[in-house]
Amino acid sequence: MDALRYVILRHENIDAPHFDLMFETVPGSLLSTWRSDIWPIDRPTPLLRLGDHRRDYLTYEGPVSGDRGSVRQVESGEVKHRVYSDEKLVLELTAEGITRIVELRREASRGEGHWTATDGDDSYR
Repeated sequence: MDALRYVILRHENIDAPHFDLMFETVPGSLLSTWRSDIWPIDRPTPLLRLGDHRRDYLTYEGPVSGDRGSVRQVESGEVKHRVYSDEKLVLELTAEGITRIVELRREASRGEGHWTATDGDDSYR
């Protein structure tokens, strides 16, 4: 089976610059996408779930259509889904020989699309 891929993009030249965490859910899928104010995740961090994005963003850097700023890649590699549910995701992200675990939890009380990410949480075990 093909390895799944992920990318972290820095979205700039807009009113609220941010990072986009984007990853495949199955080989060849659109990219599940979350917006974060920080990267890497080093403390509990609010995320906003965005719509799925085109696979082109796995390698694309440059202007975003519609005068919506520009993106540049800050990290990319392989992703493994240790837990994948409607309420919780545990992702193993490996880039340049370094592996990190990022856990995303849906925050239903905050409204649709709101999640919180933490780094290195082994509570999935």
